Amino acid sequence: MNKEENYLHQPVFLYNNNDRDRMESLLNNNTDMYIHDRPEQGVTLENYRYFTPDNGDKSLFGLLNNRKEVAYSPLSITPPRKSRLCSIKCCGICILITLMIVLSLFGFCLYYFSPAPLPKIPNVPTYYRTYPRILTQNIFMRPIGVKNNEDDYKDERLNYIIQEVLPDYDIITMQEAFAFSTRRIDKLIRAAFDQGFHYSVSSPRHYPWDLAGDGGLLLLSRYPIIQNDRIEFPPGTHSDRLSRKGALHALIQLDKSHFIHVYTTHTQASYDIAGSLNTEDTKVRLDQFHRVHNFISGTTKNDTYPIILMGDLNVNAANPKTNKSTVNIPSYESSLAYKMMVDVLRGKGTDLNLLNSIGSTSSVNTTDVQLTYSDERHMDKLEDIVYSTYGYHPVTFGDYKQLDNGTFVPRETVLTNHDQLLTVQSIDRMFLLNDRPGRTNNSRLTVFNVTIAPFFVDPSRHLPFTQISDHYGLSALIQLQS
Repeated sequence: MNKEENYLHQPVFLYNNNDRDRMESLLNNNTDMYIHDRPEQGVTLENYRYFTPDNGDKSLFGLLNNRKEVAYSPLSITPPRKSRLCSIKCCGICILITLMIVLSLFGFCLYYFSPAPLPKIPNVPTYYRTYPRILTQNIFMRPIGVKNNEDDYKDERLNYIIQEVLPDYDIITMQEAFAFSTRRIDKLIRAAFDQGFHYSVSSPRHYPWDLAGDGGLLLLSRYPIIQNDRIEFPPGTHSDRLSRKGALHALIQLDKSHFIHVYTTHTQASYDIAGSLNTEDTKVRLDQFHRVHNFISGTTKNDTYPIILMGDLNVNAANPKTNKSTVNIPSYESSLAYKMMVDVLRGKGTDLNLLNSIGSTSSVNTTDVQLTYSDERHMDKLEDIVYSTYGYHPVTFGDYKQLDNGTFVPRETVLTNHDQLLTVQSIDRMFLLNDRPGRTNNSRLTVFNVTIAPFFVDPSRHLPFTQISDHYGLSALIQLQS
């Protein structure tokens, strides 16, 4: 390309002699334009003329030698072709880069928020134990950044659970095992798999665009899971809206003739100070208990195997202690919220008018009972085996310890929220339905040795926490009978 041809690609603008003001404005703004038409073959740039504001007439070639960025011509002003092409290219590049970022983020979320794959179950003899050991535990493993106090030591506690808790049990249900935005629960499931828990069920995973995390439920079993099911509740209230809570089910084969339905759930929390009862949270929980009842009825209708339901039900079975000097007195009587929960779980239903007595000193009219959440599929023999074992509702959250001088102080302060200290609540449950209609005795089993499992940490280990969670666990043994 010679010099004159190259000038055709230089930024210039074209001036119409009838638009002097616009030309001057473009000049003042250093606006770049392009020549409207290329010269035909054999025509040099000297043949193109330009006009100055004082009507001077000079050749275009001469102007380009002096000011390559500006030129006038009697041709009409035309948008720059090269600038338009550059703009299109820039927009295309920006769109491409944005698309790549979005796709990369989408791919990252699909990987990071999805369950990690597990190895194939090894071909080993079916696990068997004379007395299978069961445990339910709220492990207080919430998503990244969610904590009560300065630090809740998630990673340290997780390692402790893997090393010290998993080896002692055969069937475990966990609550607050949240997998959203973290790989901790995948690490727990894989570590459990390596220890012989080859079967597991967990809450459905959720992605950032769902605007909610998973339900934080996990069921681990060394025994084969023949069937598994999951449900999710409608969004709860307060912070529970951010978690799709629900329930899990596993039909577990303990040996050739013994099967058991295992359920776990984690219901709406109470967000009043010290876990006080309020009608909004209670109504949400009652609806969730009704859904659990329907879930159990629907997944057990074709057999008569025993049913066990365990988890953090977030209902304080004990009557609240308003006097801190009485925290050591066991709660033999059951709270109103507990009674309503049990009636709904059994299918009897409850009268929501009872909630009007919350915080009120006046009596409630019980002559006109209007049952809600009732169901014809009753489970009247659903038994709270923790209460049956102890004769009272033992503390599982906000416990106390007594100093030598008789003063009551919180048992745990590292993990427990400050307004829950010394609230001595009984909110973790283990229900059993053993004698189901039509059941034969050839697959009978007994659940015994029901105990509170606080999992205190040995002080000699110098760990930054004193127990594995702000909750105690519940454990039991199962005896298989012919």
